[in-house]
Amino acid sequence: MTTTSPPSEPSPSHSTSPPLQAEAIPSTSPHPKMAHPFGTFSVALATTPTVVSTFFSHILSRRRRRSAARKSIADGGAGGGPEAELSYEEGLKVVRRFIEFASHRGVEEVQAFTAMQVPTPHWVRRKTVTIPQPIIERAETILAKHLSSYGPDGTNGGGLKLVGGERWWRVRGRALEGEWVEMQKDYLRRKANADQKSTVAEAAGAPSHRSYLPIDKGLGAEVIGDRVILYVHGGAFFFSSLDTHRYQVQRHARKAGARAFCPAYRLAPQYPFPCGILDALASYLYLLYPPAGAHQPILPTSIILMGDSAGAGMVLSLLIVIREMGLPMPAGASLISPWVDLTHSMPSIGGWDGGDFIPSSGFHYKPSAAWPPLAGDGITVTMPDGTDRHFDEQIQMYCPNDLLTHPLISLVNQGSLGGLCPLLIIIYLAHKAAEPMTYPPSSSTLSQYPDQAALANRYKPTKVHLQIYEGCCHVVPTLSWTRSSKYMYRACANFNIWAFTAAAKALEHGLKHKHSGSGSKEPSRQSTLATEPIRDAAPNGFSSTAETRVETATPSPAAPVSGALDGSAPSSAGPSTVDLTRPIINSSAASQANAEEVDLADLESEASSESDDDAASLRADASTPATGIVTVSGAEPMFGSKTIVSERVSTHGRIRPFEPIAEVPALDPGLREHIGQVHGGGAIQEWLKKRAEWDDKYESSLITWREVRKVDRERAEKEGFLSRDLHGERPPLASLAGWWDQEIARGVGKSVDEISRKTSGAVMMWMKMSSKADKERAGGENLEEIKETVQAEMEEEKEEKQGVASRRRSSVAARRQSIVQPQGQET
Repeated sequence: MTTTSPPSEPSPSHSTSPPLQAEAIPSTSPHPKMAHPFGTFSVALATTPTVVSTFFSHILSRRRRRSAARKSIADGGAGGGPEAELSYEEGLKVVRRFIEFASHRGVEEVQAFTAMQVPTPHWVRRKTVTIPQPIIERAETILAKHLSSYGPDGTNGGGLKLVGGERWWRVRGRALEGEWVEMQKDYLRRKANADQKSTVAEAAGAPSHRSYLPIDKGLGAEVIGDRVILYVHGGAFFFSSLDTHRYQVQRHARKAGARAFCPAYRLAPQYPFPCGILDALASYLYLLYPPAGAHQPILPTSIILMGDSAGAGMVLSLLIVIREMGLPMPAGASLISPWVDLTHSMPSIGGWDGGDFIPSSGFHYKPSAAWPPLAGDGITVTMPDGTDRHFDEQIQMYCPNDLLTHPLISLVNQGSLGGLCPLLIIIYLAHKAAEPMTYPPSSSTLSQYPDQAALANRYKPTKVHLQIYEGCCHVVPTLSWTRSSKYMYRACANFNIWAFTAAAKALEHGLKHKHSGSGSKEPSRQSTLATEPIRDAAPNGFSSTAETRVETATPSPAAPVSGALDGSAPSSAGPSTVDLTRPIINSSAASQANAEEVDLADLESEASSESDDDAASLRADASTPATGIVTVSGAEPMFGSKTIVSERVSTHGRIRPFEPIAEVPALDPGLREHIGQVHGGGAIQEWLKKRAEWDDKYESSLITWREVRKVDRERAEKEGFLSRDLHGERPPLASLAGWWDQEIARGVGKSVDEISRKTSGAVMMWMKMSSKADKERAGGENLEEIKETVQAEMEEEKEEKQGVASRRRSSVAARRQSIVQPQGQET
């Protein structure tokens, strides 16, 4: 284990109690001795009956479903749910069965299984990098300053006490790594374009500004310029990995004409809140301010944040930190099924869960060294009969119960979600961001976190594009081969391309505006706070190179940043400045992006090639009023004076207007006092029932590990926690940093800290099915063939562009001639 200060071994004189006896400690191996270890074979054995039974039940009910779908369309409905597609129903039920099967193993086993390596296809380029310690330390300083502002004593920096201190969450068992992912074809194209631009710029004596993304036949954007998606994977904060999500990431990157960077952030319960947010923040800083020898610094306007489920919630938390700490704001963010309410307070949580794979009773696992922790750090809840009950048993792995309502954990409790970059959200959260004054936090939240009260009036509403996919499960892209996921991928790609383009236009407009001297600089939120160049403020690895067009000034952690962008030849007046701490896409930039000239022939949707028999028959009978079909055109809905565009999307990609807010129970402002709080009559009842069942079923394991944890925690509180330098801290009871015995801690952390050399056949098969669309557009069966394909395509495009330029010159010459020589005048 490492911290920012290397731990020292305790001296013998510090030992006041005997060490834990090895024979008294159960095995902490993620694969204890059993008939079938948790792996591909056991998972296949558990899920195969589900595959077979689902197939036959689907076939037997297919005619009835088709009839119901046609009737739904005739009545103006969505045309049937996604379960009408066999592959969707199969995938959904297999995932549900896997989660149920895994619940009978320890959480470390689940983590180890989803951390197994998955070989990367030859047509995908993957590069792993290590984020340097100086960047992590910079992120630690920024996050500590932000966390200190929460709670009743937030004005005095007391917020760190709420999370247990300021050092324990810096402990890590291995270096923070990130993974660059892109199609080999796109990488070759991007490098060729970069070399070509460099040659042209050198010949012209000035850098080129234009880096917009043309759309290629609705399939996605071409790779022009360095466009980056920072993707934070989901997995309920405690499982999954870059390997399990790479098939989703590569598709998002391909369709947006970008490359993706994915951090291998630390997982709970070993590394609970705020460990993951720290790693995400360090990754963002790494993109902006890379060390020497890494990539060129990425403009914030060339970065899109993305995430699914818990990862999407973490992205939103990162955006809050960026906003509050005055860091450069990215171009936009796409949030897929964001998990932003860990209190499970929304009314829909108690509904039927048969259409999803997330169990309504929460996640439960066989007791082990990692989970569950000792009882403590509880929360008092009012029960339906009016009595108060205190819950000490930790509910969510991401945080102790007393932090469930923390505004950076359950983001529905944020004082405001305004002032953020444009968001694509794939219900309540979207409206809270777009209408922060209509959906403020509850009075209970404001009494716990009074610092949030001032935020509601501080920020303008955030522009939000909300799409609700009819009848779909949580994070549909998990089932990437299904029809519904195809449209969701397209929606994300379309938003990402639009945001990249709009941000680039806004930046270009801002630079021209500053250079022309036609306006005064907009003041920062705290213009009295001085900024200093990053090379001076953070000499340890934070510097911009001379080749970049960004010299981002970074302040002390509390101060806002204004980015100094040298977008043209230097002038005597010095570099022009554009405030990058604010969302750069305004109404004007959004309109300009939508007005970008695109050949209509290039807007042909992938939907036109839909070959599914059901879809074809449904289209023939389609009569539902629709505003279009989901495709990739690089144009977003025109917000106009609105801050939110709300839509429903059918299984077949048809877009329909969202119903009036008054018809949506979850959007009733009267629910304010209910949202973001744990309720005794709500989801916690289902959790308690399942927990009691599991405690009874695995009573022996629970008693054994509870005793081990009790003895170890008592010693840790007396002699020092894991790194031996955490005196005065109170690490969460589930955290790795909260252990004393380092040998046990190594076993507990092995599933998240040690890189597995095993490969997962099950995940490989899942990824192969999900990557079919990417492989079809990879450009060849091997790298040499891909290179030849790219070279041929670029030559063809070059000739086409030359032809277009020639036609434009001829058109301009003709117009000039008509002006000089009016029509009808003889020569």
